[in-house]
Amino acid sequence: MNDDNELTLPPEIPEDDAAASTGDSSEPEAPPEVLSGSSSEAAARTDALRTALPPERTSHGRARARQAQRRRQHQMASAIATRAQLTRKLRPLGQFRLPSIRLSINRAVVGVIGAALFTALLVFVLGRLRNETEQTHANALWIGPEWTYEAHTDADIQAFAQQLRAREIGLIYAWVSWLQPNETWSGEAEFGDVQTFVMQFRAAYPDARLYGWVSLPVEDDEEGSRLSRPAIQEQVAAFSQRIVSEFGFDGVFVNVDPVSGVRDGDQDFLSLLRAVRAAVGLDTPVSAALPPDWSPSNAAIALPPLIAPNTEWQTAYKQSVALLVDQMAVMTYQSGYASADEYSAWVAYQVKAYASAVAELSTPVEILIGVPTYPAASPGHDPAVENIASAVQGIRAGLDQAGTAARYITGVAIYAGWETDEEEWSAYQRAWVD
Repeated sequence: MNDDNELTLPPEIPEDDAAASTGDSSEPEAPPEVLSGSSSEAAARTDALRTALPPERTSHGRARARQAQRRRQHQMASAIATRAQLTRKLRPLGQFRLPSIRLSINRAVVGVIGAALFTALLVFVLGRLRNETEQTHANALWIGPEWTYEAHTDADIQAFAQQLRAREIGLIYAWVSWLQPNETWSGEAEFGDVQTFVMQFRAAYPDARLYGWVSLPVEDDEEGSRLSRPAIQEQVAAFSQRIVSEFGFDGVFVNVDPVSGVRDGDQDFLSLLRAVRAAVGLDTPVSAALPPDWSPSNAAIALPPLIAPNTEWQTAYKQSVALLVDQMAVMTYQSGYASADEYSAWVAYQVKAYASAVAELSTPVEILIGVPTYPAASPGHDPAVENIASAVQGIRAGLDQAGTAARYITGVAIYAGWETDEEEWSAYQRAWVD
């Protein structure tokens, strides 16, 4: 395959000119991997926002232990049935009447029994109401340093939390840092602000899940791919542990940058996830950004015109990743399609492919499907083609195609908060929430 048809792996953490010269950046980068084109196209893509976003257990015994613990901690039925759109209930057309039964019973006895039953029912209901907590929504949103690196009043955070509730977003991927070329973590001076944000947000929206977003750019340097180096993997794992123990996040969101840099069967990615899991433990949620099947073989859809054929993950590799994480965020954009209908069909394929792969494991892993709201990034992303409406259309079609495996799709993930305007929020509300 010639260079014009192959997928390139651009970095995904946004860097301005100053950051590029210093090796530091406080801004998260734009959406993932676009496909190769001319050198002028590659240069044009460098400044566009790209989403960051991002392997098998050494012991089957540990995998089984992890699955068992997950089952104890997660009640799959309630966690996954978070969207009314996924499960529709039918109402009977007529009224169902119980047959009347005539018995001769002392009214006083009936009264005593009735009072006892009523009292028991009242105690039960009041107990349920007292212990009931607010529903946690499963949809997700990426937020950047505009929230985590800057000071906000409690009122600001309260207003933000209220917006998230209204939009049924209960999972936040909050920017923390990326590993710079000099192998130091960006934004060190702002880490105190990150901790403050975590405390404020937890007070304003205690039922939400807040995951610290950490990114690892894996472009090759003089030593080759950074992802292949055990020392780098351990460095990311150690920082992931800090995200939970020091910063106070509920979990960690691992972002290999670009996600297209992780190819099918990549053992280095599995090693990274194993290291992160060992560092944070079984009780801490680990989420990872994953690539779609860019150009899947034997798929009854039009394939993206700019991506090399057969660029996909096999089912076995998807399952290897699923055994190491609690959540999979699939980046279903940057496809290069020129038709919204073709893009929707491609998204539907991703939903079915990932859901079916995880369903074979019978392990409670959440899958979220990425929805783009960021500006044009030629040639891979055209907002007239890839947008909330076309993405949700594809997600709904994929849920239908997935059958019972659809229960593993728990929500959508919007990229990104700093790019989504009111018109797009209204489109999201109409297409997915209402």
